[in-house]
Amino acid sequence: MDKSLNGEFVISKSTTNDTKEASPNTSSFVKSNHKSSLHFYSSFCKNPKGITFAEREEGEEILLLLRRHFITNFPWIFAAIFFVLLPLTFPFLATTLPFTLPSPNTAALFIGFYYLVLFGFVIVNFTLWYFHAGLITTHRLIDIDLHGILYRQISEAKNKNIEDVTYTQIGFVRSLFNYGDVMVQTAGAESNIEYDKVPKPSMVADIIGDLHS
Repeated sequence: MDKSLNGEFVISKSTTNDTKEASPNTSSFVKSNHKSSLHFYSSFCKNPKGITFAEREEGEEILLLLRRHFITNFPWIFAAIFFVLLPLTFPFLATTLPFTLPSPNTAALFIGFYYLVLFGFVIVNFTLWYFHAGLITTHRLIDIDLHGILYRQISEAKNKNIEDVTYTQIGFVRSLFNYGDVMVQTAGAESNIEYDKVPKPSMVADIIGDLHS
């Protein structure tokens, strides 16, 4: 009986599994690539080194690590920059307010609490992007969906059960920065896999198609 995926992938020291040969059904295109270093901003990493996950099988190689394109973080990054700079305008607005300002100590406490909330906003948004990831291995496809701090959904499908792979790239921004959605239809009771807003969707679909064939 096939093992199911439990837990999450983690960034760690490379294990002995990293040096084992990939399965024979892996395309020569994938096997010929050297292992790539992983950065905190990586959203498309072929043959990443230093990556493992629970229930990884013997000889199973991680071929591709996917996250949403980093450009998708720009809205909340710009919002955070705006709110970081917003308190700098308070001294200019203070002279126009019709009521008495609080004491300096009270104002300092308020500003400290304000930046603490803002820091939490940045951490939450970065976490939702960083851990909302997908893995493509020589044995299976793994999709980790993080919809909130307390809600995580993990789906997987064996490569042998892949039936169809399609990708969509709609809109000027997606075409400009070359990212889109990759849909993988699977056979049987296994869940369909969707990698949303990932870089180079055509290449991702091609790699998955090579594993299936």
